[in-house]
Amino acid sequence: MHPRLLKFSLLFALLALLIASCSKKESSPTEPEGPAPSIPVVTFKGPNTNSSDVQAMTVKSYVSAMNTYTMIFTPFMALQGAQSGNTWTWTYTDRTLTVKFTATRQGDGSYTWKMVLNGTDPDNSAVVYNNWTAIEGTTSADGKNGNWKIYEDNKTILAAEYIWTTSNNVLTGTLKVYSSGTLSDQTIVINNPDGTGELREYQGTILVFKAVWQANGSGQWWTYNLSGQQTGTGTWT
Repeated sequence: MHPRLLKFSLLFALLALLIASCSKKESSPTEPEGPAPSIPVVTFKGPNTNSSDVQAMTVKSYVSAMNTYTMIFTPFMALQGAQSGNTWTWTYTDRTLTVKFTATRQGDGSYTWKMVLNGTDPDNSAVVYNNWTAIEGTTSADGKNGNWKIYEDNKTILAAEYIWTTSNNVLTGTLKVYSSGTLSDQTIVINNPDGTGELREYQGTILVFKAVWQANGSGQWWTYNLSGQQTGTGTWT
């Protein structure tokens, strides 16, 4: 697995375990008092190809990882939240840990979101959360634009940021991964309405990989060193 994909996968696994631990049978969601907002799920499409080209498969892996990231909140979609004014709250209690996930409607119809933990990790008594914000973000009223910020466990240091925008039916997603609060890697995926697309990989802010694909699944890729010089290129069908 590519090092940046591995780092991404480990980060996602940590977050998935966090949410899963709050979705066990012991959890007690609050009863609904009104219709809760939908949590947006953004889906990106990679090249529609079965090519065995290594770079083509790498592109598909990055796009798949981006989609996995957007699915992190799906456990909440099957549950109901309690409404108080413009705020909806989903509350879970798993033994010694309480998790609150809130969505607050703004005047323009957009939402702010936050996940806060309190209590002791049921599987590790050495870890105690005191009103710790694990995840926060915003989404537009139509869900076509938004961002999530993920923090290092029990810290206020940014671990990752996921941003998506839609303009003229062009969907763009950006995943930023941080190391000790410093930008480490970036992945940008672009989906055009005609079925074409683009992937760009950065080490920090330096472009190290780029690929584009056509609606029929064929594509081309380029690699670069940290000085910006092209080190390779190729195509797939």
